[in-house]
Amino acid sequence: MKVHTIKEQRESAESFILRAGEFEQQGSSVDEYAVLIEGLRAHYDNYELYFMLGLYYRYRNADQAFLCFENALHYCDEPEDEKIIREAIEDVRDRVSVRGTSIVVVAYNDMELCRECLHAIRRYLQTDSYEVIVVDNASTDEGLLRFLREQAEGDSHIKLIENEKNEGFPVGCNIGLTAANPENDVFFLNNDAILMPNALFWMRMGLYSDKRNGAAGAVTNCAPSQEVSMESVEPYLKKAPMEESRPLSNLSANLIKTSDKQEESEKTPKIDKSASSDVTITGDFADLPEKKHTEEHRWWRTISLDTALETAKSYAKDHNVPMWNPIEVRCRLTGFAMLLRREAINGLLLKNTDEEQSGNNEKLILFDERFSPGYFEDDDLGIRLCLAGWRQILCHNAFIYHNGGSGFADKKDAMEAGRDKFKEKWGFDIWNYTLPEDEKITALMSAIAERDVTKSDKKLRLYNRVFRILDISAGMGNTLSAIKYQMPDSFTAGITNADVFAGLSKFMADDMISGDPELVTFPWPEHSFDYILVGDMSEGAESPEMLLRKLRTYLRYDGQIINTGTET
Repeated sequence: MKVHTIKEQRESAESFILRAGEFEQQGSSVDEYAVLIEGLRAHYDNYELYFMLGLYYRYRNADQAFLCFENALHYCDEPEDEKIIREAIEDVRDRVSVRGTSIVVVAYNDMELCRECLHAIRRYLQTDSYEVIVVDNASTDEGLLRFLREQAEGDSHIKLIENEKNEGFPVGCNIGLTAANPENDVFFLNNDAILMPNALFWMRMGLYSDKRNGAAGAVTNCAPSQEVSMESVEPYLKKAPMEESRPLSNLSANLIKTSDKQEESEKTPKIDKSASSDVTITGDFADLPEKKHTEEHRWWRTISLDTALETAKSYAKDHNVPMWNPIEVRCRLTGFAMLLRREAINGLLLKNTDEEQSGNNEKLILFDERFSPGYFEDDDLGIRLCLAGWRQILCHNAFIYHNGGSGFADKKDAMEAGRDKFKEKWGFDIWNYTLPEDEKITALMSAIAERDVTKSDKKLRLYNRVFRILDISAGMGNTLSAIKYQMPDSFTAGITNADVFAGLSKFMADDMISGDPELVTFPWPEHSFDYILVGDMSEGAESPEMLLRKLRTYLRYDGQIINTGTET
């Protein structure tokens, strides 16, 4: 029975390969890519499909072609086919700029999670494509220390650095970076974050999809503004086996009280973009998630580690796959799992004086160590990446399990202290700008759904909609970026209240200016926008009536001005 099932699966994969090959011969690249997407969604580990995806990218993006061939090699179990894949790699190598990856893991206790973290790296990555630098921050768990030493002794890809004291997360990351291969990109991964199948592959595909991309992040079960919805996880949780489960020991000792930052993010209504980028609009808008408050669904804390990982793995197999539009531009990424391009790192290094060493030796660091023991070092890095001209992307087809809630059990005020340090350094509170205004997005999507739809267009792909959208209180552009992710062919423009935000948000929208919307001269043609998002016009405007008249000058005759929850 098992052999018959495997044979059927192989025949099914072969049918995708044959169909894709036929479209390739016909020169129909769109159909070829669509079949490869379909095939890899059904067979996430089929090396022939990755090989064909590499052929698809061969003359479109040599870096992505190389990565696909490399992933095909990882899954390949046929010596003859392995030879063909290696020949394809050599064929594109002279046009490839892909670097190896140094994975920096800062460890502090959490034995079970750290073990799973390292095992997953070995399990899911092509052996010759990475090195691991583990920086142990003076763990008190002797079992963990023995395990890490054994790993470093038995695997040439793993380096272990043992700190004499807990230096905190930013310092630990900087120590790991110093020990990394200087030619490699660097993947900073929390020791309680566990790779899932193809997660890093799709992050690298995202990073190398555009030379402007300096950093790539992943979606997860636990990270503010990067979490997938509970609704999308629930079907996998119901199917997860409960036998042979092991609980996490002493987990409650490492729990952190929910922060104000997290509470604030929970107050904002969320639109679920995790299930697929192929969101569909119907006449009654039935396929778009309802506007509602997101609760703190820590489902992984209510079950065993085995069950949580099995749930995450099943979810990843269906979601760490090709998507038509997997990338969303962000102004910052959460540091639990962040891949940085080496060129971006080299341009962001800071001089830091080590006062503990004689001679006040200067060292080059990436993370600003004023944020030790942790928190806001990733926000700071995000601002510096923006100012240096690098895009940061969130890869919606790269899911990584993150347990969260450990590392600062004895420093519960670290988050608030980090927030104050950020405000002191940059002059603004980033908490006010990191999340999209989902009430604006919900109102916009509702307005789109209510437009006249012909019978032939009863189902319209959201990413095929083309509109011109203006947000007159755009902040750092997160709302416009979220809209652009859902409708990539639309034109998005924004007005922000400060020059610094206009500079920081240059990749978040197609056009961004700074100034007071009542006073600034609009650079766009009159009657050119389908929708203008204004938030609450009664707040902040000196003369709401005059502002409204001005905005109508730039609105198409069938367009709409949208307040939060109100359409005009």
